[in-house]
Amino acid sequence: MRAWDIPFDYEDNRIMCFPHITNICATHVIESFTNTALADEQVEFDVTFPPLVPAEQTYDEACARDPIALCRSTVQAVRASGLRRDHLHEIICNGNAKGWFKSAVDPNETIQIPEVQLLHDVRTRWDSVFRMIQRCRVLRPVSSS
Repeated sequence: MRAWDIPFDYEDNRIMCFPHITNICATHVIESFTNTALADEQVEFDVTFPPLVPAEQTYDEACARDPIALCRSTVQAVRASGLRRDHLHEIICNGNAKGWFKSAVDPNETIQIPEVQLLHDVRTRWDSVFRMIQRCRVLRPVSSS
């Protein structure tokens, strides 16, 4: 900039990276309604599963269960052991073959669960929390069978 005789103060004229700003904002929002210590410090907390029919709980009741901490703890527990991951895969395969998984809308309807594993969230990637929760929702029928 000096070569072209353009005044530029590098401390006052920084351009922030948009994805970085998005990650910071999303992280603050997530931390405002979840207790990250529940998953990070292996603190035991009371796991109360929500009703199978979403209409049977309010938004406040759903938030009080801290779904992010619940997902993180579940993912950490399952992915901490190869045996647990294999067992989850076995349950999914057997459940699909034997018709164990039922639709939340119509309990008489059998559904097929994709043969996938749980996903960790990555603290530096704001969208990974969404992907972790989305995968937990896909695999939810496995926990209620």
